Amino acid sequence: MSQQRIDVVQVFRKPVEEMYAFLSNHNNLTKVFGIPVKRVRDGMGDVNGVGSVRSMGFAPLAVEETVVGVVANQSIDYEISRGGGPLTNHHGRLTFTKTATGSRVQWTITFDSPLPLVGPIVRQVLKQGLTMGLRKIA
Repeated sequence: MSQQRIDVVQVFRKPVEEMYAFLSNHNNLTKVFGIPVKRVRDGMGDVNGVGSVRSMGFAPLAVEETVVGVVANQSIDYEISRGGGPLTNHHGRLTFTKTATGSRVQWTITFDSPLPLVGPIVRQVLKQGLTMGLRKIA
């Protein structure tokens, strides 16, 4: 089994609070990923908080991700909870940091793939997609 890791960093001229509010809202993520993303289950206390679920992509290949941890204006953790094909142990984390001119967002994803070539290919596709998507909203 091959573990993969993706780290994408983007600096924004917007405050952490604004970037956190935008990226924590599942319904805004279509702008980042370029595929349909919608919240399908509200979280506990906050509709986009812990326990919230988003659907990404087109049926029947859509993937569901569940938010498993949130520290407001600091971090969001999520995991694939349905779908994902040959990927296992998928975990994503967004970390928000204040800078002198705005904010820095680091998006880290780790996952395993039991198929030798699939992991590196998915890693590259996801990294390019995240990099381009975050640049679109910068």
